[in-house]
Amino acid sequence: MAETITLEATKRTVTGKMVKHLRRAGMIPGVLYGPEIDAIPVQVEQVALRSALLAAGGTQIIQLNVDGQSYNALVRDVQRAPIRGDLLHVDFYRVRMDVAIRTNVPIVLVGDIEGFQKMGGAIIQNITMVEVECLPGDLPAEIRVDVASLKQIGDMILSSQLPQLPGVTYHIGPEEVIATTDYLQRPEEEEELGAGAAEPE
Repeated sequence: MAETITLEATKRTVTGKMVKHLRRAGMIPGVLYGPEIDAIPVQVEQVALRSALLAAGGTQIIQLNVDGQSYNALVRDVQRAPIRGDLLHVDFYRVRMDVAIRTNVPIVLVGDIEGFQKMGGAIIQNITMVEVECLPGDLPAEIRVDVASLKQIGDMILSSQLPQLPGVTYHIGPEEVIATTDYLQRPEEEEELGAGAAEPE
């Protein structure tokens, strides 16, 4: 697991339409909920929250300090303004480090992708997220999949080929296609383009 991100928060007493005043003051309303705790309305400083979201996304544990009390949490939902994308509200889900969780983790293709493209091929990623189950301490930031096995058009990487990580269980069928290969431009399309270029005006 990547290094834990720390975020400071305070309990929030402002609710309803009055939260707009919090946002004007640079604070974002949120809520912390999860097993064995009552939901806690919180507020976090906007700049610090943006930094934490950039570092953690939805897959890394955040140490959320609420008025001196520390909670391990995942970001479960972020509400943004439809046009400008301003932060409006954030949901934190409290996790216990000794209890397994299920969450989605991004799949990242690594390896000589550009080399394959130079040969006229394209690597197409069909699945970008996969659900995993593990203890919070074993939660990976991403699943890295090497494309070295993709050598010719039509080759595939299946979900059964996802790397085995200690303590991590994948919740996906074994024959799901993670990535495949195809032509950047099919031969018949190239022929049509060539024929069109040869025709006189």
